[in-house]
Order: sequence, then structure tokens, then C-alpha cells
Amino acid sequence: MLRFVASMDETKNRDDDDLQDVLAEERSRGSRRKKLDTEEKNRAARLRADILGAYRNNDEVGFKIALLAAGWSEDSPEFAGALRKFRDAVSRRPIR
Repeated sequence: MLRFVASMDETKNRDDDDLQDVLAEERSRGSRRKKLDTEEKNRAARLRADILGAYRNNDEVGFKIALLAAGWSEDSPEFAGALRKFRDAVSRRPIR
């Protein structure tokens, strides 16, 4: 009887070890970070700064230049939509 209980404990320990291995593997999935693209991060920060500056100065031309510099096409529907949103945001802005 003792031998049976001891073998059950060994089996349970092996199962626990297997379970811990699987859990550790699952935790490690997705935790590997992608290499940081600093150039892309800087471009995005510059675009945000240019757009914010254009908004603060009510500068539609500056807004267009920022989008064009970021690679947007002036003929694209996205460009037209962004311009509409910019105009709407500027028109709703409180006057100081």
C-alpha cells in the first residue's frame, strides 16, 4: 500500500512539473518584444507635433504640409476626411 501511495506521489509530481512547464511556456508567449523602430517613432512624434502646431495656430496649410510630408496623398479619401475633421475641430475651438 505504501509503495502504491509513493508511486502516486511521484506521478503527481511529474504531472505538476509538466503543468508548470506548460504554464511557463504559455506565459513566455508574446512577451518577446519587437525591436523598437526609433525612426518610425520619431516620424510619428514629428507628425503629431506638426498637426498640433497647425491646430493651435489655425493653420490649414501647415496641416496639409504635415500630412503630405508624412506620405499622405492629397487625392486620397483619407486626406479629405482628415482635412474635414481638422476644419471641424478648428471651427469648434473656443476663441481666446
